[in-house]
Amino acid sequence: MKNINHPILPGSVIGVLGSGQLGRMFAIAARRMGYRVHTFSPDSDTPTGQVADEEIEASYDDLDAVRRFASAVSVVTFEFENVPAETARAAAECAPVRPGGSVLHTIQNRLREKNFLSSHGFPITPFRRIETSEQLQSAMLELGLPAILKTAGFGYDGKGQARITSPDQGETALKAAGNQEMILEAFVDFACELSVVAARGIDGSFTHWGVIENSHRNHILDISIAPAGVPSEIAREAVELARAVLEQLDVVGVLCVEFFLTRSGKLLINELAPQTP
Repeated sequence: MKNINHPILPGSVIGVLGSGQLGRMFAIAARRMGYRVHTFSPDSDTPTGQVADEEIEASYDDLDAVRRFASAVSVVTFEFENVPAETARAAAECAPVRPGGSVLHTIQNRLREKNFLSSHGFPITPFRRIETSEQLQSAMLELGLPAILKTAGFGYDGKGQARITSPDQGETALKAAGNQEMILEAFVDFACELSVVAARGIDGSFTHWGVIENSHRNHILDISIAPAGVPSEIAREAVELARAVLEQLDVVGVLCVEFFLTRSGKLLINELAPQTP
């Protein structure tokens, strides 16, 4: 495999797993800096592919194609968390993957992500694992209503989740989701949503782009304000929490830590998201 410790300098080829709008913005920025960009996804004529140097159309499950793709680039990243972890592992056989496949494995499943954060003492919304109607009924009693029922995997931009205000509504949402693992989260009446986009190097060095305030419309990010209009102590705490998350996950690359700020001034980590560097 290629040397994982040397700098990736302009002129090198960066491989992106995924080909949506985030990959497009990344590719435009990377090419302005003198890098070449190859993108890999099951689709053609994609937002990323339209501006990349090369677009590879193949299934994420085609691991031989993934290895060929990774062999032709200097480093691999991904633009969203629903790239299969097996795909990242196959790519890592041929090129460094940033952030690594273990990070992707943790953050692409809400239950694994919540368990990781909880086990390391990070402040999070109370939650319960749900697989059966009985577990759901018990969780609704423990956490109270309203609450948020979410699929454990493959959710973003509000997909795979429902606001539950009654036990009957919870049962209906559980049945509609089919036979899959879910979580129930306590409802948070937050003052605002914040995020910190941060990067960590191989040597443990850390940097960030300040605290950002986010406003959503129909569960999709609509407006981001930077810097966020929050007290300096809240901003410092958010950055330090982000640093601790990246250290505990041993991230090499870029990660976004998203928060709820409660009306009482407490930060709760909502979710983690990989970011194309």
